[in-house]
Amino acid sequence: MTAIQTTVVLAMTADGKISAVDPRAPRDSDPADKAHLEYQVSLADLILVGAGTIRAEEKTFTINNPELLAARQIRGQPPQPITCVVSRSLELSPALPFFQQDVERWIFTTQTALERSSQTTGLHKVANLIDLGDTDLDWDRGYTIMAERGIRKVVALGGGSLTASLVQAGRIDDWWLTIWPVIYGGQGAPTPVEGEGFVPRAAPHLQLIETRQVGSELFLHYRTVK
Repeated sequence: MTAIQTTVVLAMTADGKISAVDPRAPRDSDPADKAHLEYQVSLADLILVGAGTIRAEEKTFTINNPELLAARQIRGQPPQPITCVVSRSLELSPALPFFQQDVERWIFTTQTALERSSQTTGLHKVANLIDLGDTDLDWDRGYTIMAERGIRKVVALGGGSLTASLVQAGRIDDWWLTIWPVIYGGQGAPTPVEGEGFVPRAAPHLQLIETRQVGSELFLHYRTVK
C-alpha cells in the first residue's frame, strides 16, 4: 500500500491560541489565510476534523476556487475531499448543516460509542461510521483503512485534541502554521496541540523548511523530524 502523507494546517494567534475562550465567538476572516487554507485542502484526498470543531463551526471547509477545482479534476480527484470527523463519543447531531453539505462523510469513532450512542441510527444514514477500536482510537487501523480505500494525502485541520492524538501516534509528516497578528489570551482558550503534553526530552521536534509573510501574517512550514 502507498504511504499516506499527513499535513496539519492550523492557524493560531501570536500567543498560541487557535480560538478565543468562546470557540463560537466571531472572528474576522483573513483573505490570505483563507486562500492558503483552500489551497492546502485542495491537495487532500481526505481531511480530518475533530468533532468539537464541527460542533462549533457546524460545517466543513469546502473548495470554491475554480482553478483549484479544475486541478483536482485533472488529478482525478472528486471536487471535494472526504471529510472525516473524529469522535470517540459519537456525540454529533444529524441535524448539523455539515450533514447536508455535498461532500463524502466519514466518522472515525469507537465500538463503544457505536453501541451506546443514541445518535448512531441517524448518523449512519448520512455518514460512513468506522470504528477504530473498542474505547480508544487506533490510528494504525485508521491509516490502514484509509490506505485500502485509496487515500494518499491527508490534511488535518484540528482541533487540539485531534492534533495531539496524531502527534502521539507519530502520523504527522509536516505542519503549516499561520500566525495571526492578534492576542486572544485566556487560560481556557484552546491551543494547537492539547492532550497530556510531552516532557521536553520526548517532545517531537520540527525543522523549519519554508516561511512566507503577507502583511503582518506569517505562514510557517515545518517538517517533523523523525
